[in-house]
Amino acid sequence: MISESEIDHLVASCLDNPKCLKTVVTLLYDLEMSNRLMAAKVLGEIARVRPDLIRKRWQRIFYAFDDTMSCWGAAEALGEIGRNLPDLRGKIILLLKKFEKDDASCQGYIWAITRIAQVDRSKCEQFIPEIIRFINAKDICLKAQAIWSAKELGLPEAVPFVEKNVDDAREVMIYSNNSVVKTTIRSLARETLEVLQVKEGA
Repeated sequence: MISESEIDHLVASCLDNPKCLKTVVTLLYDLEMSNRLMAAKVLGEIARVRPDLIRKRWQRIFYAFDDTMSCWGAAEALGEIGRNLPDLRGKIILLLKKFEKDDASCQGYIWAITRIAQVDRSKCEQFIPEIIRFINAKDICLKAQAIWSAKELGLPEAVPFVEKNVDDAREVMIYSNNSVVKTTIRSLARETLEVLQVKEGA
């Protein structure tokens, strides 16, 4: 579980000394999902409170992701920055499209698109069919993240696909909004169906 105090501490360090941003960016390459998520959340918060700090470093730091696609947490970081910087959102969404077929980044891509769609659904409508298709993915991490996304975005059209997973007891780690969660496909599917079917009947 990522603590708010950890995020606040890293944000404060970066605001005091922008060179600390390099340290945060290195966490995007970390093996631990929680560290990658924490780095993304920190960058998103900096984008919210000091957008000029991110804008000044936009090309140097983030267009490097576009060139290499080798950073596991790049999609997550772009998602949080896009969520908090509306004027860069269009460019960020164009970059995120390139992560759809990148095996190492695809789970983060689903999470990032969902995070942006939560605040700007119109910019992300084109991704909804892709998210639903990911529910049928063989990779359980992608499947689980897409089921989570269907719940978060309230996608009733995903119900028939989610229903096929209600007996899948495999364990999986997913990104939730603010933490990394260990769950099962089954429990995630049932929770999502409960939310979607309530919305559908409302």
